[in-house]
Formats: sequence, C-alpha cells, structure tokens
Amino acid sequence: MLKEIRFAGDLLIEASAITPEFKNEEVLALFAQKSSLQNLPVLLDDGRPLGLINRNMFHSNMTKPYYPELYSQKSCIAFMDKSPLIVEARLEIEQLTALAVETGDKVFTDGFIIVLEGKYQGIGQVLDLMHAMTELQAHQHRQLIESIEYASVIQQSILAPSRIALNIYFPDNHWLIWEPRDVVGGDIFHFIPTRHEGRDDGFLAVLFDCTGHGVPGAFMTLIAESALAQAIATHGDRDPAALLSGINQYIKHTLNQHDKAIGSRENSDDGLDGLIVRFDKTQQHLIFASARNPLFIMGLNTDEAIDILPGDRKGVGYANTPMDATWQNHIVPITEAKRIFLITDGVIDQVGSAKKIAFGKRRLCQTLTEGRKTTASAQQAAFKAAFAHYQGQEKRRDDVTLLALDLIPSTP
Repeated sequence: MLKEIRFAGDLLIEASAITPEFKNEEVLALFAQKSSLQNLPVLLDDGRPLGLINRNMFHSNMTKPYYPELYSQKSCIAFMDKSPLIVEARLEIEQLTALAVETGDKVFTDGFIIVLEGKYQGIGQVLDLMHAMTELQAHQHRQLIESIEYASVIQQSILAPSRIALNIYFPDNHWLIWEPRDVVGGDIFHFIPTRHEGRDDGFLAVLFDCTGHGVPGAFMTLIAESALAQAIATHGDRDPAALLSGINQYIKHTLNQHDKAIGSRENSDDGLDGLIVRFDKTQQHLIFASARNPLFIMGLNTDEAIDILPGDRKGVGYANTPMDATWQNHIVPITEAKRIFLITDGVIDQVGSAKKIAFGKRRLCQTLTEGRKTTASAQQAAFKAAFAHYQGQEKRRDDVTLLALDLIPSTP
C-alpha cells in the first residue's frame, strides 16, 4: 500500500547542504562528484536555510567568459537564489501546491526547502508534489463518488415504499420512469392507498420537482418528504390544496425563507413544483392541486386528444411565495377508463433531434397517444425508446419522472 501523503514533510528528500563559507570552486567539485545533485541548499550556522544553488544556473554562470577566474574563490552565495520556496514540514499538501503556483516557474526546476520549526530538514521536488496532489484528488473524488452512490441508496430506500404500493395497487395498470440526471436527483414521487371506514377508497399520488438536481436536489427531496408527511398528519389525505399550503409553510420555515432578516447572508430561494392527486373511488372523481405542473389525462377507450389541465402558476416554498399562499382544488369526474400522467418538466424541456429543440408538450402527447391501445408496460417501453431516440447524443438537461396510472370507474 502506498504511503499517504498529506504534508510537505511526506515529500522530504534528504540532501546534503553547505554553508556560505563554501567557495564556488568547491560547489563545482560537488556537482561534478554527484551527477544526480540538482540543487544545493545553503545554510546558516544555526541550520536555517539561506538560499539554494541550482545546478544548471550555476554552470551557466561559471562557463561565462572570465567568470571562473573572477568567482572561483568567492563565496557560493554569488550564484545562490536568495529567495527559494521554504516550507514547514507540517504544511498541508493543498497549501504547498498553492505556494508553489505563487512562486512561479523556478520552483519547477529548483524544488523547495523543507524545514521543521525553521531548521533545515531536506528538499522536495515539484514532480513528487504533482504526483501527490493527483493521488489526493483521485482519493477525494473516490470518496465523493462513494458518498453520492450511498446517498442514492438512501434516496431509493425512501422511494421504495411507494414503488411497492404502486405494484400492489396497480399490478398491471401503471408505469413509472424515474431517472435522475445525476446519481441522485431532485424529483420525488409518493403513492399512498387510502382507506375510509376500513375500505379501500382510492389513493393519494404525489410528484414533486424540487429545486436543482444532483446533491442539492436530493437534499430538497428530503425536506419535501418531511413536509409532505407533516402536511398529511395535519390535514389528512383528502385535500390536495391544503397539503400544498402546509408544505409551502414547512419549506419556508425550514429554509428561513419567510424572513429575509434571518441569517448573516441572503437566504436561499428554493422550493418545488409539482402536483398532488387524490382519487376518490366512492365519489368516482379525482381531485388535484398543482403548483405549475399540469396534469395529463388520456381516455383509454376513445380517440380524443389528451387533456392538459393546468395548475396554479406559483411554486411551493420559494421566497416570493407568500406564507399564507393557497392553491385551488380541481375536480375531474371519472366516468370512463382514463390514464393520468404526472410528469416533471425534465421530460418536456429535454433538448434533442437535429434541430436541438425541446421535446415539448405536443410531442409528448403524440407519443403517449400512440400507445393508447397498448398495455401500460408496452406504452412505457415505447415512450422510453422514443424519448431516448429524440434525445440522441444530447446531454440530459434535468431529472426525468413520469408516473402513469389507470383509473377504471366502478360499475354500479
């Protein structure tokens, strides 16, 4: 196992040093005796570094006309760098790298002197420093990736109960695409079967698109999950608009976005878009409230176009959303078989095709309509293939989530 390099002292190379009493002809002899000797530290009597003689610079001067005759018997400090880079052995590698960059080009040939409480210990070479920094950065990168990958495990664990509930409640009549742009993401879904007087009376389906993606987005999903749980505990599961209001207040309090005077710097401006759908089997209707995200509804036994039902034009939790903001409940009767789609804007905004334009709502509806007569799983496979083909070589712009649920009215 390679030695971990964290401090300047870990790069130390023991090297002989001389004092100012050495003459240039003696330095010349030392360089001649040791062909590997590139730099020669010059020390005071108390062991503190005075300067550094570079082999190439020394020979360059001593081969000039008349220089040997003039300088051979003079002190070695004549051709000494009087301001070499001198670092303490306990200096961290990152700080040493910054000092080396500030010192300039000469440090790449001269290296640096390592001291302990000001006393000479040895020398270090920039090439060794570069290797150490490369390994340190690689190690830090591995740690970061491992942390993010484990964060993905946590996020998947949070979503697992909803996945299980969906598979039980809709064994053959739903499909889900949840694809973070990065290892973790800012989209989160939630599904809860609901009961009334001991009987199945429908479900609550939630899809949130939180600010950002990657790690920041994942942090926001944790806040959103907690906010949803508290809102349900306070307001129950029958009023989507009240849930959005409760979530709005929770986020604003949690992130101190209700009072700009709090904190020593400007507070964050984070929140979420999304929608909450409550299907009531007894009343044969669904109730939904939405923050910016529309609800898509497609009839399964008709050729009519997909209905796009818009939500309220304000996000949840953001600094500019009032603490007492409210959202509107929309009621949609379910008198015939429908398939509803909860979708984040990562689907609609994805750029692709030769024209490099967004996928868009029209193309989305067309793609979904083409799979109207197929099973849910077949429609999912067709959509994924069409979406991937459209994206092509373009980078994924955002997290992508699409939840499709079939609503079949009960017969009298």
